[in-house]
Amino acid sequence: MRRETKRLALRWLLPAMILTAGMAQAMPPQHVELSFEIRFGKLQLGVGEDRLEHDGKHYEVYNDTIPKGIAAIFINDIRRESKGSITSTGLRPVSFIEHGRKNGIRAAEFDWSNNKLRLIHDETNEIVDLPEGAIDQASLPYAFAFAGKVPESFTVHVTDGRRLAQYQYRIVGNERIASALGELETIHIEKVRGPEDKRSFEFWVATEHNYLPVQMRFTDKKGRRFDSVVTAIRYP
Repeated sequence: MRRETKRLALRWLLPAMILTAGMAQAMPPQHVELSFEIRFGKLQLGVGEDRLEHDGKHYEVYNDTIPKGIAAIFINDIRRESKGSITSTGLRPVSFIEHGRKNGIRAAEFDWSNNKLRLIHDETNEIVDLPEGAIDQASLPYAFAFAGKVPESFTVHVTDGRRLAQYQYRIVGNERIASALGELETIHIEKVRGPEDKRSFEFWVATEHNYLPVQMRFTDKKGRRFDSVVTAIRYP
């Protein structure tokens, strides 16, 4: 009887132990700071400062965009903050807020118990359905640091506080990119665009730096391309 009990315990406990060990290996250090240079072609528009903190159960992402030079005349400093929990399936945001827009804050409150999302923007407060796996704009580039891998393609609902939209992403390939840290081995991920979609979003995660984002690229509807490339990664 004792042997049978031990056998059953191992049968159920071993998969859980393997899953827990896999998540522990996938998690980045508990405190990471990243600096970025933001460019439009050869013109430097500003800098980005990101901070990721977690305790294995909860996480916080802070993203600051700071315009420099002539860009500072036209663009305000922008801060995005995301907080949530870390689950076996990845990051699960609880709140997202963006400061610095002329029209006020943009925010999203995730009610997972009732599968509802509250969107706050432009003096508007609305509630929409919250699909499983939804994430916010600030958390998305950091999701793979906790997953420990990047799927070939995936569909995800993303919110920026104004709306919740569904996007499909795919792996472009493994690429070596140049940076102030030297050449980095990365996985290049991009949003799959439809025939009428003029905007694109791409990011590169570093395979030797816990799949942290080290380059991001946004292309607007006019075809203008803005790049953020890492200049420093710190583990205080």
